[in-house]
Amino acid sequence: MVAMVEEWDAAGLQYEVIDEVAWLRLNRPQKRNAIDLPLRRALLAAIHEVSEDNGAKCAVITGNGTVFSAGADLTQPGGPTEVPADRRRPAPLTARDDGILYGWARLFEAIWRSETPFISAVNGVAAGGGCQLALGCDLIIASEEAAFWEVFVRRGLPIEGGGAWLLPRMVGLPRAKQIALFGDPIPAKQAEEWGLINLCVPADDLISTAADWAARLAKMSAPSSGPSMGNEDMDLSFRVGHIKSQINMGMETSMLASFREEATLLAMNPGAMGH
Repeated sequence: MVAMVEEWDAAGLQYEVIDEVAWLRLNRPQKRNAIDLPLRRALLAAIHEVSEDNGAKCAVITGNGTVFSAGADLTQPGGPTEVPADRRRPAPLTARDDGILYGWARLFEAIWRSETPFISAVNGVAAGGGCQLALGCDLIIASEEAAFWEVFVRRGLPIEGGGAWLLPRMVGLPRAKQIALFGDPIPAKQAEEWGLINLCVPADDLISTAADWAARLAKMSAPSSGPSMGNEDMDLSFRVGHIKSQINMGMETSMLASFREEATLLAMNPGAMGH
C-alpha cells in the first residue's frame, strides 16, 4: 500500500485516510491540476482502493492550489491517447476506441458504482473532465471562488466524462442544454441556486465543511431519541453506501427493480453483519 500511495503521489495525487475518511488531493498546481494519463490512472486506482478499504467509509476529492482541475492535460507528452500504439486503428476509429476503452467516463462510473460516498470539495474552477469529476461525486461542496465549466463545445468537442447523461438528471433538460451549449463557466453560487451542487461556502470554510460532512457519513449512528430499533451502539455507515446505491440504481432502472432492491437490503439485518 505504501508503494502504491507513493506511485500515486508521483503522478500528482496525494492520498491519505484520516479518521475513516479518505482524502484525494489533486496535486499538480503548476498545471492547474490538469489530469494527464498517469494522474487519471492514479485516480481510478485510488477510487477502487477507497471502495475496497473497510477502513475508508467516505472520501473527499479536492485540489491543491487555486484550481480544482482544468480537465485533461492537453500538453502531456505523447498526447492523451491511451490505446497502445501497435493496436491503434486509423485516426477516427482510434479516437473512438480510446474513448470507449480508456475514456473519462470511467472516473464518473467508478464513483457512481462505488458504495462508498464521495464528496467533492471544489476549491476553484472545475473545467472539462475536472468538472465531470466534481459533479460525479455524491455530494458537492464548492468555494465561493469556484466555477463549473462544461467547456467542451468551445474546444470543438462532444461532452466527455458522462456529462451528457449526468447533467439532465441533475438540473433538467433546459438548464443542462444552457450549460453545455453555451459552454460558459457557472459560478458556484449560481450552481447552488440551480441545484447543480449541494452547497456554496466561503473559501476559508470549504475544507472544514467537507470534513464535517465526511465525518457525519463515516460515523453514522442511530438518533438519540425516538423508538429503539436495537442499533443504538452500531456503526450504521454501511447503510449510507446501501442508500447511495439505491438512489443511483433508481436513476437507471425500473420501479419494480428499485422495490426489489429495497426489499433485499431490508432483509440484511445489521446485527447479523458484524456491525
